[in-house]
Formats: sequence, structure tokens, C-alpha cells
Amino acid sequence: MKTGNFTKALIPTSATHPGALLRDEIEYRGITPHELALWMDLDIHEVGVVLDGEKSISPEFAMKIEKTLGVDAYYWLRMQAKYDIDNLRIAEFKKHPERLNDTLSGSVAVATEPKSAYASLGKKSQALE
Repeated sequence: MKTGNFTKALIPTSATHPGALLRDEIEYRGITPHELALWMDLDIHEVGVVLDGEKSISPEFAMKIEKTLGVDAYYWLRMQAKYDIDNLRIAEFKKHPERLNDTLSGSVAVATEPKSAYASLGKKSQALE
């Protein structure tokens, strides 16, 4: 099996901080940041820096969101990880834009095996029909 650089060829133009998603969620529910801070038993400043994208969502903060709003803590942590990775990809592309062309032209070898055990399930179910 040949392996190589697994960085996605699609580089996001911007990364969305999970605080922006949380702000959208509370606005949809008609909750103010101050109310959220009270319900989460946190200082308004601590909630504000997350909502403004100035601070990452920690596991403890994600658990408080889960207890307060009922949105799974793993969701918030996945969104934080996605934000962090997107920022790294953007920075890597800005530093080495030529690597994107190498990936798109196929000169970088990638694994030819499925990425997961579920990757080929669609093909099997079509064969059974």
C-alpha cells in the first residue's frame, strides 16, 4: 500500500469557531448570553470570550452546555477540533500553497484502501438489490 500526505485537497477559506455556533443556538432559543452564563453558573466574561471566538471550548465548558441546553458535549468538542484543524490547514496552505497543486495533480500518493470498514457498505447493499 502506498501512503502519503493525507491533508485534504479542499482548504477552507475560513474556520467557524464553535462559539459562533453556540451564539446562533442561544439566539434561536431566545436566550441572552447573560442568561446562559447564569444557567451555566459561569461569569458572563467567560461565556462572552467563547461566544466571541477568543477562547476554545474546553471539555468542562462543553459539559456545562450539555447540561444547560441539552446539546451533546461531544458535538461541541468535535466542532472545536474541526475549527482547530481548519485553522491549521489554512495556515499550512498560506505557508506552502504549492502543496495544494501537488495533491490535486495526483503526484502525492495516498492510500488506496477504504478509510473505514463502512466505506464499502454502499457497494455491497447495491449488489444485493
